[in-house]
Amino acid sequence: MLFKFFRKNKTPLFKMKKLPGKIIAAAAGILILILIFFSGSRNAYQYLKVKKDKSLLEQEIQELQLKKTELDSELTRLNSDPDYVEKIAREKYNMKKKGEKVYKVKKEDE
Repeated sequence: MLFKFFRKNKTPLFKMKKLPGKIIAAAAGILILILIFFSGSRNAYQYLKVKKDKSLLEQEIQELQLKKTELDSELTRLNSDPDYVEKIAREKYNMKKKGEKVYKVKKEDE
């Protein structure tokens, strides 16, 4: 009876049968981890996506706050500096005072 448990290369049969069981157990474990990662209302994939979106939105908020600060300073300058208002009116909107003549100089393309 003792000889039934050994093959020609002297490896026991019960060790050879446990190897596929270990592979199946590892595959089942990996499958369970994948299911946990991608399933449920609060899965890990959705969490990572929301975290990335949050960081992008925070960066956009900082940029918009900086732009708001610049626009506030521009508004303050427009409300308090009449010379600046005149400069903007002349340059941006091509306005002139009564009695003035405006000459446009065309640049030659090189």
